[in-house]
Amino acid sequence: MRKNASPRQVARAIGVSESTLKRWCDGGLIPMTKTAGGHRRIEIEAIVQFLRETGRRVVEPELLGLPVSVGKTEWTLDRAKDRIVSSLVSGEESVVRQIVFDLLLADHSVTAIFDDVLASAMHLIGDQWSCGDVAVYQERRACEICMRCLHELRAVTSVTNEAPTAIGGTVESDIYTLPITMSEIVLRNVGWQATLLGTNLPFDTLAEAIEKNSPKLFWLSVSYFMDEKAFVTGVNRLFDVTHARGAALAIGGQAITENLRRQIQYSAFCESFRDLERFARSLNPAPGSPTPPPTV
Repeated sequence: MRKNASPRQVARAIGVSESTLKRWCDGGLIPMTKTAGGHRRIEIEAIVQFLRETGRRVVEPELLGLPVSVGKTEWTLDRAKDRIVSSLVSGEESVVRQIVFDLLLADHSVTAIFDDVLASAMHLIGDQWSCGDVAVYQERRACEICMRCLHELRAVTSVTNEAPTAIGGTVESDIYTLPITMSEIVLRNVGWQATLLGTNLPFDTLAEAIEKNSPKLFWLSVSYFMDEKAFVTGVNRLFDVTHARGAALAIGGQAITENLRRQIQYSAFCESFRDLERFARSLNPAPGSPTPPPTV
């Protein structure tokens, strides 16, 4: 996806005159910048945000680097999930991209797209793979398609330098990138300067990252670990490090059982991306908004 577009391209893409678009920009409805050569440019993320807030349809999405078919179909979350499952299995990347951006431009929340569509679809595909109904290559290809969609979603999520800092990753032997990447995008979407450290990281380096970066929030996605005793010790150490610096530790993932939860310390356990969003908002509420109760 392209990073920005000219006022003329944006005007054509959303079906208005260039003078109307410039008037909206001058009125602060759509932020616009100027290049070193004095040319006006509009960030794609600003256009997407404008479309979501106003409900205006995109007429020529390809001018913004969006899928050509975006805006042509209205989706419910359930119907979107069913169609995405079949499209991921068959490798229809263009269909997956279209549905994801249709949902986004229809102002469905990022957490709803993740919890109810993408993550749910990947769980179903994982079940089909374990039963032998989906081949290994189909499951791996589905993961790659999802990751490319997530990178595009991240590109249309902006944060300011004044936003609080969050960092996160997965523990050693945990190579699952989808959950941790979705977590990063959720946090960025609610105003955090979230940075993904990566996957398969030893506890020592995670603790070092917390000590050197002093985040307000550290999040840990746990899809797999090798040794339960070492995992419990490592997580409790991370909690001590974050707590000593006045930071919060949010943890979640399919590998965390009820028994395991009783052995580890954390600021919030997040069973869904909605839980992570609620907890992040409780730490950094938007101006003028009520503070939601924390997830514990």
